[in-house]
Amino acid sequence: MHVATYIVLALAFGINAMLIMRRCAEATPVKLTKGLGIMFIVSTVGALMFLLGISLGDLLRIEGADAPQMYAKTNSYIFFGLALFVAVRMLLPYMHRKPQLAVFDLRNWSSVLAMSVASGINVMLVGLGLGFVTAGNIHLAVWPTFASMLLFGFIGIMFGRQKVTMRPRRWMIVACILILGCAIAAVVNT
Repeated sequence: MHVATYIVLALAFGINAMLIMRRCAEATPVKLTKGLGIMFIVSTVGALMFLLGISLGDLLRIEGADAPQMYAKTNSYIFFGLALFVAVRMLLPYMHRKPQLAVFDLRNWSSVLAMSVASGINVMLVGLGLGFVTAGNIHLAVWPTFASMLLFGFIGIMFGRQKVTMRPRRWMIVACILILGCAIAAVVNT
């Protein structure tokens, strides 16, 4: 996979983190220094879960004994299926007229840890699909994901503290299009 795939997926994960953090910081505002610590934890867990997903997908990849690329199309379809599942799972709560989305208490560290694991499940599933397509490079997987989630999530905390109005449905549609675009590119390129 190209470097651009990892960057585009990292942007999608960052947008998702921004929406979650904006919602949580609006309900329970925290100081910006604590918000930076929260985002460090959330982005670290997200990046590690992405790496775990890629490693598991690499172990589960279907390969032929004689020709390793024999099942490349099948592996890319698995990636597309997982990416489609994650995109629908992320977008569906936002499609209701009055969405009731989960809000975590940012003042409680156990709640922050639970939020980072819960938000990291989608990241891990996309990483699992990506592992079917490519072996993955540790640095290409971890650093863009970590940086994107940290920056966008911190912006989300700042927006939530100031109660800045956003259009979360549009942002989530953009994130889902980015994820699906990478999956479609993987199918087309094999």
